[in-house]
Amino acid sequence: MDGTGEGGDAAAIEAVRALKHAYFRLLDTKQFAALGELFTEDGTTAYEAGALAHRGRAAIVAFLEESLSGPGIVTVHTGHHPEIELHPDGTATGTWYLADRVVVPAADLVIAGTALYHDTYVETPEGWRIAHTGYERIYEERRRHSTGELISFSSRFEPADVTEEDHG
Repeated sequence: MDGTGEGGDAAAIEAVRALKHAYFRLLDTKQFAALGELFTEDGTTAYEAGALAHRGRAAIVAFLEESLSGPGIVTVHTGHHPEIELHPDGTATGTWYLADRVVVPAADLVIAGTALYHDTYVETPEGWRIAHTGYERIYEERRRHSTGELISFSSRFEPADVTEEDHG
């Protein structure tokens, strides 16, 4: 398939945007099997700057399902400001600004923050698929769900973690 040429670039970029939007939607609605179909069979992830890396569709789906299917866990992932570049070899790269929030009532925890996703996409006979996705945090804060009290704060600009002990 060739997504380039007269009008093709715009259509290909829109298809990649729709793919990433579906990724966030399926993630938050916990439709992990459908989310897995957005990846190539040999897709990879590098969440948390590679600390949580997975290879292959099955491993990616298993990790996400295990991490986000606990009792009462809800998530919100929004991707903004896509910078998508098409390449002549039928691939594309994209950078997305992420804002996310994860609520884990059983652990009395809320995680919120921002990050930059860096993705690689490939055009297949079935359409565009994610070959690689991963993010590096800009900042992350953890708070108690019950009180809103800050547990920890970390930022790519501040190497040391700030914890509740630091606040008395």
